[in-house]
Amino acid sequence: MYGSAQCLPELPDIDLALVHALQVAPRAPWSAIARTLGVDPATAARRWDRLVEERLAWFVVRPSAEQLAPDRDGVLLKLRCRPGAEARVGERIAAVPEVYAVDLLAGDDDLAVVLIGRGIATMRQTVEELVASDPDIVRTRMYFLAEVHREDGQWQLDVLTEEQRSGLARPRTGPATPPDAETLEKVTQILREDPRMSVADIGRRLDKPEPTARRLLERVLSSGALRLGCDVVASAGGAGRAVLLEVCTDDPHAAGRVIGAERPVLRCAAVIGPANLALVARFASLDAVYDLETRAAANIPGWRVRNRATVVRSVKRQGHVLDDDGRVVLDPYGAA
Repeated sequence: MYGSAQCLPELPDIDLALVHALQVAPRAPWSAIARTLGVDPATAARRWDRLVEERLAWFVVRPSAEQLAPDRDGVLLKLRCRPGAEARVGERIAAVPEVYAVDLLAGDDDLAVVLIGRGIATMRQTVEELVASDPDIVRTRMYFLAEVHREDGQWQLDVLTEEQRSGLARPRTGPATPPDAETLEKVTQILREDPRMSVADIGRRLDKPEPTARRLLERVLSSGALRLGCDVVASAGGAGRAVLLEVCTDDPHAAGRVIGAERPVLRCAAVIGPANLALVARFASLDAVYDLETRAAANIPGWRVRNRATVVRSVKRQGHVLDDDGRVVLDPYGAA
């Protein structure tokens, strides 16, 4: 899997607009998607099928990482490896279901890993099992996440206008309480099979009337318990460079909300460690990171960058294993 990575050419504007539309509204009818793009529904569906077939774009169905406490916990794990072993270690760790993201880095560490699970002691044990038996891991640093301000599933392309996005977005009905754990798990599994499955078919799978299935689906999505979105090969989406920043701020809660709202920010969380904020931002070119830092320094009290690292390649993102080119891997880990 880990050969010579390529930078795939950027997708045509129509495909970028299509991906953005599905990021805004993954379950919108093809008629609505097509109307937004100015094409016919058959064309929109056909272009999406081609993107999926070529593994350039894909749907993502994941439990929300924002809901950490009290029943979920997250860890940022940073590893230093023996020279030449980074890719092998990253591939092995990416196969673990609890692992949400794996990035190969150029910097003080070779790998950054995000794990989501239940219980601090259990998470610690999971990390120990990941690293203890691997002689190629020479240093481990582990930080628990205190609060997730932004996760990968919220990142979107910058293609559609505000009017176009508003026309696609679901009306907000306010916060909702998710259904019971068993129903939530069933809905999650159904949507993983087909994120655009009709409500009627979802009802049949749940053995519920269609109106009941519609209400349950709305509760699942409105509660934020489940993140339903669309991802794309980073370079093909025009943002093939990414940077991991570890930052100290006076107030990580307020700082996380401010920096998490920045469009380039892919992932942002308050962490318990020498830095109190960790974030990954995605750009068209690396020099744009300094523009982001300048804005942050002007708007966030106490902003001090403790460490920077370039993301050489994402091995796993949002629970999906990626190949050298950044395309989703449909097998062997069942990640897509």
